[in-house]
Amino acid sequence: MNIEYKDKVTNKLYREVIAFANGTGGTLKIGMEDEMSIMGLENPLAEENALYDQLSKMVEPLPLIDVKHVIIDGKVILEVTVKATEHVYRKRSTLFEELYVRYGSKKRLLRTAEEVQRFILLRQLDETENALTTIKFQREDFLGFVDFVQTLNSEMLRFSNVEENLEDVLASYNAIRWNNGEFVLTRLGTWLSDSSQTRGVLLQYSGDRSTSFCQQASDFSGSIVTQFSRIMAGLREIQSSYPDALLQDSVVNAFVHRDYSMEGDVSIVRFANRIEVASPGTLVEGLSIESIKKGSRIVRRNPRLHAMFVDLGLTDGRGNGIRRIFDTYHDGDEKPKVSVQKDSVIVKLPRIEQIEKVNNRTKLHFELTHEEAIMNYLLENNQAKNVDFQQILGVSPSRVTQIVRDMVTKNLLVAEGERKGRIYTLAINKQEE
Repeated sequence: MNIEYKDKVTNKLYREVIAFANGTGGTLKIGMEDEMSIMGLENPLAEENALYDQLSKMVEPLPLIDVKHVIIDGKVILEVTVKATEHVYRKRSTLFEELYVRYGSKKRLLRTAEEVQRFILLRQLDETENALTTIKFQREDFLGFVDFVQTLNSEMLRFSNVEENLEDVLASYNAIRWNNGEFVLTRLGTWLSDSSQTRGVLLQYSGDRSTSFCQQASDFSGSIVTQFSRIMAGLREIQSSYPDALLQDSVVNAFVHRDYSMEGDVSIVRFANRIEVASPGTLVEGLSIESIKKGSRIVRRNPRLHAMFVDLGLTDGRGNGIRRIFDTYHDGDEKPKVSVQKDSVIVKLPRIEQIEKVNNRTKLHFELTHEEAIMNYLLENNQAKNVDFQQILGVSPSRVTQIVRDMVTKNLLVAEGERKGRIYTLAINKQEE
């Protein structure tokens, strides 16, 4: 825990507050020289007023602090808790003068423009999703999140009994944080809640341009995982020309790596000859499309959100999404395109049928529906496990779970056994027996 001891409110105390606020927070104990030396304050109220007056005059923006009068061995001290937020705190009426940061037990002054720029960039990159809001946690505002996790049937320990252990699950990703005796949402928590202000859009046009007839226009709100689920379901209904894994990689990237500080929607537009997936925000500074394609440098704009999607089995977490997208088109003449604008990143995926150099096995699976491919496989092999279906379909484990569950419900498949040892056979074979 970061603690600094002061015998009184000095004229330069605001520097300690700036350092704590720009770091990870901390506590000032005023009226003590160290842990064992308790001096006490003759007029603690006057010292408190002097502290507030100094901070209001010297620090911008005004830091979030909590001041308590604490009695130790009959002596009164001030215990000042300084909270860290996503803001950059500095001396008032200056750009970067006296910009202190607390690292462990040391206070450091950022002196060069390069140090200041790096600090601000890291602040924007690492703290955006972690920033605390004033919104109180309400369990009923996460029904969509719970439904989504239960649909995936994730075997991750932290997601078991998610409805019962909701607070623990959300807190493990810092989506909620304990603050003043109650759970409060971080920005990540607001994105995952049913009251999320973000939106997802799915459009389908009959031709190759937006001036052609719009066959479908869907606008999704609520938790971003609900939006993701509905967009993927909508894509699966209206397309047969793209492998599921390709679409999932593209849509996952749009949600996980978007800039949530910008207004705008994640939009997926299906034209007759392509699909365009657009995400608000541009690339993180220092990244390029070429470096992403090569996987030479991995930067996660929203690392905790990314970790959650990995744990839910929606992506592998290795930063290979864009590279896998390009590898899918490796043997074809048509290639995907990534367009980086000032306010958005757009991934354009050509129709798979336009790829001529496709090996027979891959082409077969693109032409068949998922159910047909599974049934054909079982006609030849009699039985199979989930891992077999993943290989023949080329989709994620969570998507396989959804497909086979639907097929069991339709009485197309029979499931025997538990979890990883579960075996599937054709229902028609069981009836003949």
